[in-house]
Amino acid sequence: MATKKGVFKSCLFGCLGLVVFGVLISGVSALLAWRSLDDQDIQESDTHPVTAEIYEARTASPGRVKLNLGQGEFRILSAEPGEGLRIETRYDKEAYYLEDDFVRNPDGSWAYSLGFRRTMPGLQAIFRAIMGADNKTYVHVYLPPDAPIALEVFVTEGGFDAELGGLWITEADIVFSKGGFNLDVDEPLREPMERLRVKGSMGGFETSRLGNASPRYLDVACRMGGAEIDLSGEWVRDCDASISIRMGGMSVRIPEGLDVVQSGDFLGETRPADLDSPHPTLRLDVSQKMGEIDIRRQ
Repeated sequence: MATKKGVFKSCLFGCLGLVVFGVLISGVSALLAWRSLDDQDIQESDTHPVTAEIYEARTASPGRVKLNLGQGEFRILSAEPGEGLRIETRYDKEAYYLEDDFVRNPDGSWAYSLGFRRTMPGLQAIFRAIMGADNKTYVHVYLPPDAPIALEVFVTEGGFDAELGGLWITEADIVFSKGGFNLDVDEPLREPMERLRVKGSMGGFETSRLGNASPRYLDVACRMGGAEIDLSGEWVRDCDASISIRMGGMSVRIPEGLDVVQSGDFLGETRPADLDSPHPTLRLDVSQKMGEIDIRRQ
């Protein structure tokens, strides 16, 4: 019995120690946040890091845009024709860090990268916002519609909206963790996309009208999260799609007018491709583990 009491006391004091430690950490974070209120350095800019002169529509010099984003509000939009790539930002320099780089290659192609992240500890940033700090933080990226662009997006502990309708996206690679995003293709791209890859963990995302992108290859993998995938839109060619979920849920909406050949873990109706069909074919491979994928016709 004495041994059990000793174990109980040890556990009790251990828990109390953790509580006290947590209170101390919170108190220190609150104090640092209060002291830093007067140190805000709000940065606002509207820049053109890749001007229209860098490429010409008739030569279609390809570009690559790489975005590495964290802890903020992010949007990807279409710039005006002939405007070039444009970046709008607003953030507190004392709490966030932004860096970007532009490279023009001898063959005329170009690459632009942008990184944005919070440098202040998360708990301190929360207390700072509660105490009235200016918390309006965003990065808006306007992509030129008259240049072929390969897009790479990495998002951590944040979210973004991407509106790609009318752009010339050759391929897109989107990776997110502890966050999520919304991807909408409200009108057909200038040219069909070669590949769209989405990989996420501990978050969720939603896509709308992916048929307007008509990717030749579609690869979606989600872990410990969820997704809603809308494949409506104007499909102009066949698509090989791989959809997988682990510890989560996903819904896939397939429009009429798109033939489907299903394989993998999905137990719904399967049928051979109709070679005489005038419609594009979606070859769909499904994998689900400790989760569920709901596939329905719209």
